[in-house]
Amino acid sequence: MKSLICLVISICVVLSFAGCSLQQDVDITVADMLELSDDEMITELVIELGEDDFNSLNESEKVIYTAAAFEMEVLNGGVVQFLSNEAYGSASYVCEALEKLGAEDHLNLLQQDLEKNKVNLNDLSAFVTDDLDAFSKLYDQYNFDTYENEYYNMPSIPDSIRTYIRNHAEDFS
Repeated sequence: MKSLICLVISICVVLSFAGCSLQQDVDITVADMLELSDDEMITELVIELGEDDFNSLNESEKVIYTAAAFEMEVLNGGVVQFLSNEAYGSASYVCEALEKLGAEDHLNLLQQDLEKNKVNLNDLSAFVTDDLDAFSKLYDQYNFDTYENEYYNMPSIPDSIRTYIRNHAEDFS
């Protein structure tokens, strides 16, 4: 089930970055959202949030978008891929998002690796490149093994996302 959620989130985030939408101009109400299954609710929100500029999102929307993007990128290519793809988006917000989700295990290990690698989330210019060779070298330069090796032993980020959405449904209207 987790892999299905990750696939749906991945597809939605990729489509949203490509400017596509699976929605047909249908706005979902909070009441409608609470009637959806957890997986449908996450999918609906990620699609909606991906259509907006990150800075225009409210705090709860930023939490969900960042956590979903982080989850997708870590599963697809690790922390380096997340920092590279979201350098000018949600990456600077990832620690705050994990904290607000209550994902303390994820937050603590990620912060350890960020400190070990001397990564400043407010300046991720070193992770921005269009060159595949330069991108590959980032994996040699930055080691996030502490986080990535423990990832599957920690509580699920999608579980935390679902709980957060249910507890903050009014923020998504």
